[in-house]
Amino acid sequence: MNPLKLVIKELLFRRVSSFVILLTVIVAGTVSVAVFTLSKASENETRKIMREQGLNLYIFPKGTNLIDFFSVNNTPTFPENYVDVLAESKTFDAVRHLTGILQLKYPDWTDLNGSRHQILVAGYKDEAMQRFLPKQEIMGFDVVPGTVHVGALLSKNIPEGATFKIKDTDGMEHEFEIAKRLEEGKGMIDQGVAFNLDDLQKLLGMEGQINKIEALGCVCHDGRIKNARQQVQNIFSDLEVAEIGSIADARENQRLMMNKYGAFIIPFVMLSALLISGFLFYSNVTARRYEIGILIATGKSKFYVSLIILLKAFILGLAGSIAGFFTGSLIAQYFGMEIFRFTAMSIKPLWSLFGYSIVIFPVLWMLSSWIPALLATQVDVARTLSQE
Repeated sequence: MNPLKLVIKELLFRRVSSFVILLTVIVAGTVSVAVFTLSKASENETRKIMREQGLNLYIFPKGTNLIDFFSVNNTPTFPENYVDVLAESKTFDAVRHLTGILQLKYPDWTDLNGSRHQILVAGYKDEAMQRFLPKQEIMGFDVVPGTVHVGALLSKNIPEGATFKIKDTDGMEHEFEIAKRLEEGKGMIDQGVAFNLDDLQKLLGMEGQINKIEALGCVCHDGRIKNARQQVQNIFSDLEVAEIGSIADARENQRLMMNKYGAFIIPFVMLSALLISGFLFYSNVTARRYEIGILIATGKSKFYVSLIILLKAFILGLAGSIAGFFTGSLIAQYFGMEIFRFTAMSIKPLWSLFGYSIVIFPVLWMLSSWIPALLATQVDVARTLSQE
């Protein structure tokens, strides 16, 4: 008889045991797919949340006094086009979200009440899109020319509907529309104003100049800051790189936590399901020892006997993986709506995972039936049939 027909008949005849094995595959597939999908969603959610903490790398001219740099005293400048050169480099992949910034202290700003203040002014170049890397959402400030974003402390001195007024180096007053009043807690910019870079350069007579690049350092196999610094200095030897460790550590620790979680739960569920299935296959072989004895007695080879057991495992693994993928995806979507605030609507079935599932699960369940299949080929035909 054709092995496939024999397996199908056996599946239909022993419906309960076949269903239990199928159920172990479905459960393993469901949990694995759901956890993996939710882990990916968690990575995206974390990325969205951590974006709020800002960029974690500063790139500035070598020799800059770091006390002046971090206290936002006026520091040496360098050409604005350095940002574009870095973005165009094929070998520059350890740093993303390059934003050129001119950041200075403005010593004598007068508010509408006549009070004079030293404030921070920061001009932001449009984020450079790195040509050879996948596009990502813009981080940091994106200030439209002719407008400003006013810090929370400064905003208190400017009535709603008023414009922001500031004098240039020649004493001429300029007005800018206030596009956004920033919330408190944005750091030094709380006591300052964010401009479009071109506007601030013209205001201060510093066309084409910036004094730092803010960026996001990726998690690299040979060290975050070391790799980023090396890549930057391979292109511009006159630049230095500093890292805000707290932000970088928070990003990396969250990523590692999610990777460890998935790396524990998925193998645990898979191993448990495989052990259960292995015992069920062994029980199935024991219950069928008389059938197996008859098959061998009628001239069927040991290969044929092991084939029908492995084929059964393959069919159950394939069917269970398909059912588990769709069930796991639906569960991930349902619970993702409740868990994630930013990425809930973007949770979709991972079709690349489907391809892996329909290959991996049948193979794993064939492996779980391998020892029972070997035991089936060792059935003593004479003794088995004489007991029958």
